[in-house]
This record gives sequence, C-alpha cells and structure tokens, in this order.
Amino acid sequence: SAPTFVSSLNERKENGALMENNFSIRTIILVALCLQNACYTLVRKYSTKYEDVSSKEILLVSEIIKIFFSVYMILNEDESTVTDSQGKGVNKLVWLLKNSSKMFILAVIYGAMNILSFVALQYIGAGEFTICAQLKILTTAGFAVLVLKTTLSSTKWRALALLVLGCILVASPSFHHDSVPSGGTTETSGSLSGAEVLQIFGYAAVLTEVVLSGFASIYFEKVVKSTTEVVTIWERNFQLGMYSLLMYGGIIFYENYFSVVEAGAVQRVAWSNWSFITVMVSILGAAGGLLVAATLKYADAILKTLAAAGAIVLATVLGHYFLDGPLDLVIAIGSCVAIISIANYTLDSTGK
Repeated sequence: SAPTFVSSLNERKENGALMENNFSIRTIILVALCLQNACYTLVRKYSTKYEDVSSKEILLVSEIIKIFFSVYMILNEDESTVTDSQGKGVNKLVWLLKNSSKMFILAVIYGAMNILSFVALQYIGAGEFTICAQLKILTTAGFAVLVLKTTLSSTKWRALALLVLGCILVASPSFHHDSVPSGGTTETSGSLSGAEVLQIFGYAAVLTEVVLSGFASIYFEKVVKSTTEVVTIWERNFQLGMYSLLMYGGIIFYENYFSVVEAGAVQRVAWSNWSFITVMVSILGAAGGLLVAATLKYADAILKTLAAAGAIVLATVLGHYFLDGPLDLVIAIGSCVAIISIANYTLDSTGK
C-alpha cells in the first residue's frame, strides 16, 4: 500500500543518512589519527635529538593528561549517554576502577610490549627491528579474522601485504644502523656463537611483540564495541590510564631511587630539562591514546594500522623538509606503494 511504501522509503533515507554520518565520523577520526601520528613522530624525533628528557616522564604526563580529559568527559556526560557504569561523579569513577579488569589485561599486554621492544633493540639492529615491526599490520588483520570473525577479501590481503612492503621501504634509512647485537663476539664456528644466540633472542622478542600488538588492538576493539558491558570510550580510557599511570610511575620511582649509576656517570635529575617541545610531545601522546580508542569504536583496528602506516609516509616526507631527514628514490617508491595499498584496501568493496 501507499503508506507502507512511504514508510519504507523514509526508513531507507534515515538508514542512508545514518551510514553517511558514521562514515564521515570515521573518516574524520582516521585523518586526525594519521596527522597526530605524523606530528607526534616529528616532535618526538626533535625532542630526542636536542633534549635530554626521560621518555618515561613524557609517557607519565601523557597518561595524566588523558586521565584528566577522560574524567572531564565522564563527569559531563549527557543524560542520554548509553553506559552500564553505576553512580554519578566520584562514585562512578570508583565503580569504573572496581570494574576495570578488562583494561588491566590490556595494560599488562602494553607493558610486556614495551619491555620486549627494549630487549629486542639490545640484540638486533634498528633496521631489522623496523622490518619486523611492520608485520603488526598482518597480525592485526589475522586476529581480526580469528577473534572478530572479520571477512577480508583477497584484494584486502594483497593490499595489506603491499603496505608492509611499502612501510619497510620508507623505513629503509634505518637499515644503515649498526646491526651487530651487543654482547658476545661475531666469530663463526660450527655451533652458534653467543652473539648469534642473543640475536635469535632479539628476533624472538620483537616477533612476540608484533603478535601481542595485533592481539592488543583487536582485544581493545572487542572491549570498546562490547554489547554485554557497554562502557564509553572515555570511561575505558580512564580505566586504562590509571593502570598505565601506576606502571610508568613505578618505573620512574625505581629508576630514581634504586637504579645503580655507573662509575663516572652523572645521575640525571628527575623532571629536569623540560621545555615547550617536551610538553607538546606529552599532549600529542595523550591525543593519540584518545584517538586510538575513538578509532576502534567508530572504525576498526585494521583501519587504525592503515592510518599509522599513512603517518609513517607523511612523517618521513615532512621530516625531510623540517628535520633534514633522508628522502631518496627508495623512500619515494615505498611511499607510493603504501599510498596505493591503502587506496586498494579502502576502495575494495568485495565481500569475499
């Protein structure tokens, strides 16, 4: 009948408008994440090169900023906000802390990843580490298929593999760094030398980190999009931030009061040498954490890796003009490969 036809037509228009609105939100968040990652990389490189500031202190301040912003958003939530958290004001924050076991698991994974990356860089070169690190694009996609039952077409898999290759080419300048592992010697014999064993250990560490990175992204996405326990992204950021605060705070406390200073070395004074650039690094780091949660809420973990890969290309090009970074034919080819692969993935509409 005519009324039924009109009602169906109106419903289709509403659904179309909703999908278009979600697409625009997703696009804005992904572009913002790409720009944030690129700016964060550039500012952090500048800070590392010209400033003597503890990276743990920068990360701690980032978590504090993220917590304060999340608390502000939680306390000013609209009445129509859908959430299973109980209470109001401080009582709601207490409830969130008591029911934050899922974020504790994620914080432990992130802590393990940081430790593994530190261990890996001790025993393998920066070039090898960079190549292995790009594999997190594939591990994220793999866990998306296994855990979230995401269907990826052969075109998307090829695009992801091509993206890994593009990122490796863009990061090629790091291959010139010394790759001889520390500790042991490099002499060859019939059996593995101590240095070779340590190098294998380093590869095992970085590959474990890559697997954990893929799992952590999918786990976070699953928690953020959960329908059995509905909690807003601000509340999840608050929960994760509190655990991260304890972790980085504990590391800083240990380094300042229990670490042994080598003979002749001058112990660095805690919270010294901070500048405007250092503060910007912390702010951009906090923004990254918030944007990642928003990306997993409104997009997915695979698109997050695409945004991060795009940021690698953007940061490399901008770094050449602002920080005298390298930019040669290999990097240019890698950038083109990465851009084409991202376009292939996002424009592919096949369902198989």
